[in-house]
Amino acid sequence: MELVSSHSLGTGKIVHKRTRDTKNFFQYNAPYLSINLNNTSKIHPFISLNKLNFFSIFYRQHGFRDKKKNLYDFAKNIADKHNIIFNNVQFICIPSIIGYSFNPISFYLYLDDQNKVKSIIYEVKNTFGDQVHYLTIDKFKDKEFKKNMYVSPFIEMDCVYKISSKNKSKYHFFCNINQFNLKNKQIFYASIDLNLKEITYLNCILFFILNIFGSIKTITLIHYQAFKLLLKKSKFFKYSNKIKDNLYLD
Repeated sequence: MELVSSHSLGTGKIVHKRTRDTKNFFQYNAPYLSINLNNTSKIHPFISLNKLNFFSIFYRQHGFRDKKKNLYDFAKNIADKHNIIFNNVQFICIPSIIGYSFNPISFYLYLDDQNKVKSIIYEVKNTFGDQVHYLTIDKFKDKEFKKNMYVSPFIEMDCVYKISSKNKSKYHFFCNINQFNLKNKQIFYASIDLNLKEITYLNCILFFILNIFGSIKTITLIHYQAFKLLLKKSKFFKYSNKIKDNLYLD
């Protein structure tokens, strides 16, 4: 799997599908930036790291979640602990647009000198502000992780994720997550299908116009779908365990 290592942007199609008892499906588009963390001194005048701009990525929202600790140092820290050899790190996330964002999932992709993906960190958040990281090394199909963070009030904690990532070209990234209960029955499916392109002034302007309310739309849709499931009397699982940021291996 090879990925472009230059800064780029694109729109990802997000799919959520509930596959048991109260079935539910929705999809939406979300804006994404793909940033080379090895070379962040000059990305684009409209894009900033750790300060307000049209598009921003704030350190307090990712990685160590410390405004004084950058994302490359976070990725390098993980690589050193797990003997990951890499040339650069590509970070894919929904940017803050004029200061606001919500990132259900972001990605740190470790690339070798041929821009082939060697390892991936999946950075997952919920709407309560919790965050966990799942690390997969070398293989990217059906990597299995125990669910370690409360996400939905309508899905229990005792579950297993199987995460796969692939692409059709170096400007494309696809990830899907299948969730299974302890009886190995699939209960939920989610995916992101992202096409990337070069960052230019025109692309940035169009990107801003089309996505100015992108994160607001995302968080609104999530709560709207939860309200629908509540009306359908889906089983409710109460949030009761706030966690610290943790890393889990495949």
